[in-house]
Amino acid sequence: MEVSILSHACMLVRSGDTRVIVDPWLLGSCYWRSWWNFPRAQFDADEMAKVDAVVISHVHWDHWHGPTLKRFFRGKPIIVPDEPGMRSRRDLAALRLGPVQAARHGETIHVGPIALTLYQFGLFLNDAALVIEADGHAVLNANDAKLAGGVLKRIVARHGPFDLAMRSHSSANPRSRFRTLDDPDAKFDDRDHYFRSFALFMDAVQPRHAVPFASNHCHLHGDVFDLNSYISNPVELAAHVAAASPRHRWDLKLMLPGSTWSSSHGFALAPTTPFDDLATSLADYRAAIQPTLARTRDAEQAVVISDRAWDRLLGLATAAPAWARPKGPVCIEATWPDGRSERAVIDARAGTIDRASTLEPGRGVPVMRFPAVVLRDAIARNMFHHAGISKRCAFIAADAAAMKRLQKLFRLLELHEHEVLPLRSAYLARMLRGYVGRWREVAVYFRAAWLAKARRLPMYLVEERILASGGQRSPLPAGTVQPTSGTTVT
Repeated sequence: MEVSILSHACMLVRSGDTRVIVDPWLLGSCYWRSWWNFPRAQFDADEMAKVDAVVISHVHWDHWHGPTLKRFFRGKPIIVPDEPGMRSRRDLAALRLGPVQAARHGETIHVGPIALTLYQFGLFLNDAALVIEADGHAVLNANDAKLAGGVLKRIVARHGPFDLAMRSHSSANPRSRFRTLDDPDAKFDDRDHYFRSFALFMDAVQPRHAVPFASNHCHLHGDVFDLNSYISNPVELAAHVAAASPRHRWDLKLMLPGSTWSSSHGFALAPTTPFDDLATSLADYRAAIQPTLARTRDAEQAVVISDRAWDRLLGLATAAPAWARPKGPVCIEATWPDGRSERAVIDARAGTIDRASTLEPGRGVPVMRFPAVVLRDAIARNMFHHAGISKRCAFIAADAAAMKRLQKLFRLLELHEHEVLPLRSAYLARMLRGYVGRWREVAVYFRAAWLAKARRLPMYLVEERILASGGQRSPLPAGTVQPTSGTTVT
């Protein structure tokens, strides 16, 4: 068995002549030129033609990258999680790439000698972790799935011990873009949380080797370049782990793009030199893609937010029952590279939109600020969750109460992307069927709700508390994989 890291969250698994690729983002950028692979992707284009199957863990563009899929993987079988929302499957069908197979939670699919088992996790938005087994060895690729509690224990009991366990370790949400004017030091996220949760996860899994993964990216667009300082990079994670006391009972390996591990020969690791002088590396990278950024600026300058788009935005904001909508005004602002802006004040509870409001954004009414291109696409394609991940937006409120109103409206807009809104019986039926096999996950949600409400912990600390309850497990000898059964992809 051999595992190669190709990019941010992309890995290639080989066993004999069989090759499976996971979450391929190999070309260009994503999230409206905000995210770029860093270090840059390392792959052999000729080998991509020999891939036997593609696994996509979830619909986010840094894992589900349309340009990469169209360039390299037409005609290849694609495996996705059988989640309640049909977005990923429907969009893949629209690209006309190849046959798409939806794997049920815990179902094992065989691609030649490689066994693949997907485990969904997440309320409404379903990330999926992937267990890969071949040649008597096992790898857990958790990527962005925040596995914890009984769910994680079950995976380890069924498939462990793991030779490698891989997990993300940096922010992929918009919390760092929240700001309250009356309390500028209010904390919506904690950069070090991602280091702590990585270590707690590995303490629960106890693999032979822990691999920081799915966080090898940077921000090069001018709107977000300064946010590179918020990315928790793998070299910093290694320093955090080294300083931990008592020491963790697993071995950390930094597998940057270009790195490999094989069950017979061990590790061949790419150098960490891009992080030696990070500021220079990022400046050089940004200079190299400056022509692309210039073309992007010109294209964004020409974007128009039509009257129809603003009306559709009101429809999205009012799709939930009136009692579930926030009460009071929220300003939605579109901005252009030349400094122009357009605003609309929405009162979702009242069902009104005012594009001539004189309310002051921020101080008088909370504001969601988006580049016009991001807002246009988010409205047209139900992409507000992706808009938040881009971090090119800003969320500003006068105080905690106004911020809570803004966040509630944004969550309602996100639920359209997850296909929760408007409520449909078919979605609810699929969700209920799915949770029959995911009942352990429901227990995690109940505990998370109690910690958030009764103990008033922010969600990032809730995650850490549940992970810590998994305890330190005694390390197990690696090498023998429990047999699993399932279906076969040909």
